[in-house]
Amino acid sequence: MKAWAQGVETSDATSIEPPAESGERPGREGAGVTPLVAPLPFRNSQIGWGAALMVGLIHRFDPDTTIKPSTGAIIGLASENGSWGVMALEMARFGGDTWRARGVTGYMDLEYDFYGVGIDAGNSGQSVPLEQTVFLVSGALLRQVVGGLYVGGQLLWLTTSVTPLESGGPNQPVVPDQARTELFAAGVQAEYDTRDNDFWPLRGSLAQLKGNFFTTATGQSGSFQRYQGAWSWYHGLRGPRLVLATNLLACGAPGDAPFYALCSLGAGRFSVRGYTQGRYRDHYTTAVQVELRGHTAGRLGAILFGGLAQVAPEASEIFGGELLPSGGAGLRFQLTRKYPMHLRLDYAWGRDGGLLYFSVGEAI
Repeated sequence: MKAWAQGVETSDATSIEPPAESGERPGREGAGVTPLVAPLPFRNSQIGWGAALMVGLIHRFDPDTTIKPSTGAIIGLASENGSWGVMALEMARFGGDTWRARGVTGYMDLEYDFYGVGIDAGNSGQSVPLEQTVFLVSGALLRQVVGGLYVGGQLLWLTTSVTPLESGGPNQPVVPDQARTELFAAGVQAEYDTRDNDFWPLRGSLAQLKGNFFTTATGQSGSFQRYQGAWSWYHGLRGPRLVLATNLLACGAPGDAPFYALCSLGAGRFSVRGYTQGRYRDHYTTAVQVELRGHTAGRLGAILFGGLAQVAPEASEIFGGELLPSGGAGLRFQLTRKYPMHLRLDYAWGRDGGLLYFSVGEAI
C-alpha cells in the first residue's frame, strides 16, 4: 500500500513478496499454494499506531519451482487517528519469470498534517490537519530483456479529494484548493534485480526506474510528470551474519503537480527514517542511506543506519540544498522459520527529533 498520492506512507507490511527459504538457494520455496493470514501492527509517523490484517496466498502460475512464486493478498488497516483503508494486490511471475505483472486497487480515508511545500515550510514546523480520500487502480507489466533486467509499462487511475479539518491560522501553511480530482497516468518502468532474497538479501542489488505522465480534467492541477529512481546494494561481510545495505534515491515531480504528488521524505519504499512523513516535500528530493545488519543463528537481529537527504524546488538546486541528516538503530525478529520475514522496531533521529517505527519488512 505504498501509494504516493495521499502523501502518507503505510505500513511496510504490504511488501509481501515471499523470499527464499532460510539456508536454501533462492527460489526453492516449493510448489503448491501457501495461505497467508497475518495481523500486522505498525507505527507510522503521521497516522500513529495501527494494525493491518493481511489475507493472501503464495501461489504459482508456472510449475517451475526454481522460480520464486507469485503473491496475492487483500489488506485492511486502521490507525489510532481514524485513518483506514483496504487494498487488493497481485504480484505475479509467469512464463518462467519472463513476465512480471503487478496490479493493485484500493480505497483509503486518511487524516494527516500538511506542513506546506519547500525546505522553509518544513523548518517552520507549522501544519494544518487534512482528511484525504483516495480510490486507485493500477497495473504494470514488465518483460525480461536479459538476465535480471525487466522493462515494461504501467497504467494508473485515481480519484481523490482533500478537506482541511481546521481553518489555517496566520502562520500556518495555505492548503491549495483540492476539490475532487481525477488523475490518469501512463508510465514506463524498468528494474534490475539480482538479489538472492527478497526480504533479507545477503548479496545482489535492486535498481528501479519509474516514470509516470499525468493528466487531469478536474481540479487546479494540470499535466505533470513524476519520476523515481532507486538503487539498493547488499554485501555480506561475514556470510549471513553481517550484511551491509546501501540505498540511493532520487525523485522528481516537474510540472503542475498537486502537493500530494510531490516528492517527500519519509514516504513510501526506501523512505528516510527520522522525519515526519510529508514535513519536507518539494518537486525534487534525493537521499543516500547506509545500513549495517547483524543476525544471530536464531531469529533475532539488530541494525544501525544513517543517511542524508535534500529537497529543492528545481533540479538544478538540489545538490546545493540544505542537508537533512538521519540515523538510528533497530531490532529484528524473524516471524517464521521458513521465510526470513522480520518484525521491525526502529528508532530514528532526524534534525527535528526522534521517531519510532514498528512494522514488517526492511526500509531499504
